[in-house]
Amino acid sequence: MNNVETGSAFAKVPALREICIKLVSGHMQVLEKQVWDLPASLIKDVLPHLNIWYLERIEAAASCKGVSTANVWASLWKDVVKAWRCRSRTMISADEWRQKCLERLFHMALFGHIRLDRHYLSNLSWFSVLSLTAKHVQVLSLFGSAREICKLASDGLRPVLATLENNVRCIKLQDTSGLFKQGYAVMLYIFHRLLDHGSVRDLILTRSPDPRLLTWILQKRSRCQGTVPQADPQHFAMFKLREGNKCCIHGASACNHETRLTPEAQISSATSTSCSSRAMDDNACTTPMKRPRLDVKQMAGAVETNAGCLTSQFFSQQLMDSECRFPPFTPSCSLNGEVCPEGQIHSLVLEVFKDEISRIVSPLLPSWLCLRSLHFHSEWAIDEADVTGVVEALRLLFKSPACSLTDLSIGSVSYSRPVGALLLQLLTACPTLKSLSLEVSPSLSKRKCHLASTAQPAVATGNTVFPLDRLSVRFPQESVSLESFALVLRRAPSLTALHLIGIRCGGHKLGPLLQSLPESNPNLKTLCLDDVNLANCHSEVLHLLNNSKLEDVNFKDCRLLEKCRVKEDFIGPFVTALKGLSSLCSLTLSHNRLANSVIAFADLFSEGSPCKIQKLDISSNYILPMGLLEFGKLLENNPPSPGLTIDVRFNPLDRDPLVTEQALLKLRPLCRLITDNWNSRTTMADHVSIM
Repeated sequence: MNNVETGSAFAKVPALREICIKLVSGHMQVLEKQVWDLPASLIKDVLPHLNIWYLERIEAAASCKGVSTANVWASLWKDVVKAWRCRSRTMISADEWRQKCLERLFHMALFGHIRLDRHYLSNLSWFSVLSLTAKHVQVLSLFGSAREICKLASDGLRPVLATLENNVRCIKLQDTSGLFKQGYAVMLYIFHRLLDHGSVRDLILTRSPDPRLLTWILQKRSRCQGTVPQADPQHFAMFKLREGNKCCIHGASACNHETRLTPEAQISSATSTSCSSRAMDDNACTTPMKRPRLDVKQMAGAVETNAGCLTSQFFSQQLMDSECRFPPFTPSCSLNGEVCPEGQIHSLVLEVFKDEISRIVSPLLPSWLCLRSLHFHSEWAIDEADVTGVVEALRLLFKSPACSLTDLSIGSVSYSRPVGALLLQLLTACPTLKSLSLEVSPSLSKRKCHLASTAQPAVATGNTVFPLDRLSVRFPQESVSLESFALVLRRAPSLTALHLIGIRCGGHKLGPLLQSLPESNPNLKTLCLDDVNLANCHSEVLHLLNNSKLEDVNFKDCRLLEKCRVKEDFIGPFVTALKGLSSLCSLTLSHNRLANSVIAFADLFSEGSPCKIQKLDISSNYILPMGLLEFGKLLENNPPSPGLTIDVRFNPLDRDPLVTEQALLKLRPLCRLITDNWNSRTTMADHVSIM
């Protein structure tokens, strides 16, 4: 009986402690004044029970006591994102977890998907959540219904919009056609505030961006940025500007949503934002191309008189395309006539329809001098006519000394000529480009390719050296010629990163290319070959490793051992070559069917090896538990240098859990191990060739 009573008494202790901690966490407004005097153990126990307001405020004291809030934010993230599964290959800090959580909570609150009954939102109103989380939003994602988004333009949420202006660095718009079906005037106002009055420098438009919005953005960038040579009419569809009546309509509410808001005094530090004036250059003053403004006739009729930046002054100048009409903004959108600042987009990720390339993008691109990074792709392959138009637009853009573009990515291009020919065209048009990424889709039928090739201009032949630093090419899934591509590499001697995907050609063509890399690109630091068959290029691979200064080697799905009768005949020299590469820091060999041959790679860390690898990726290689155990034993005998990360995910380690656990116990003290609970028996894996 006594034992039972004693046991029950001890059982009540944790429950009582839990009750006390919850009571304490519920009165943090009193406790936080003395939080610096609390012991670290008590702070650690209190943290999981705090709402996001106090959790953020107590972080400084917790950090000073040596207590990290990373686990608390991580558990909060798991509750917010129910389907989330950790697949990160790097450690996430407390600051990163906090930013991720609060940014997600802002979007959930904005779109009405938040539950205030959660413990981390206790005693917080809807407005408080928006106000608190808005300052942590770096990427603002706008999608779905415009009704909730339009609330940001209301009087009650003006402080939240002002906070977003100061903190948002990137806007991500999905399915803008749906966003702008109704209330596009208010949406334009919000977009204008963030883009021109805020800190937004990156823009992502995906899932069928509205052509009117696309025109509005590009037209803004194409004005007042200097003199740019005119495009050849045969490359672009000629756009016509029509001046209409210019009238100003003062007054108009940004949004007429009634919301009952009771912000806490500590959170709702409202800041009134006024439109600051900015001097315009002479060209802008003489012939200004007006900014699209809000159409007050389509709004609900509400009137706003105290806004810093009014949604007014509509006039009927039409844009370049009759199908892409937005009522334009005037240079001034304030009551006192001050000129609005003009924001600049430095990075644009664009998903467009094929016809919008020649109709909108190409004609306006030559004047977008502030653009530094352009990534655009289409759901359908971009045909050669549009590619030619883009190349011409880029040529005109780079003719201007004020051109800022250094990073270019073009996806899904249908091109009948060799890939190297297109690369030479692009690099000739963009002579100062630093980074280029190109994806080429399979060409048309041979007949069409033949007809198209007869009309193509000859590839420029010269000795111009391109200052290209990074090159990534996805080749079409068909046999290709690499002669012109080798010429591109020879004319880019400063190349430091090369990423090639899906090359389909015989070893007699790929081998010479690999053989020439140390000579043509002596500064190469990163080499990534993805879905490239290296089974017939063993000698060239060894020559490359023995004569380069590579720091990052990535051979993914390269079928390294596909034609080896005796795998050790290649594995031995391959490991020896890697050991001799003293500059090597990262090695990725995933999807190569290495199986238990991975044991040989433990020799990379043997005593006296000049190789200082910090990352080894051997995932998806059908490594069995016994093979991993042998690998662990060898590493135990020759411990690697501190900081090593080994990725062993997606291997059938579930075949023998006991042996797997032994292997993991040996490896965990030696390195940071990335593993998973992959079920090999229910997954259709590509391991037939070695089973």
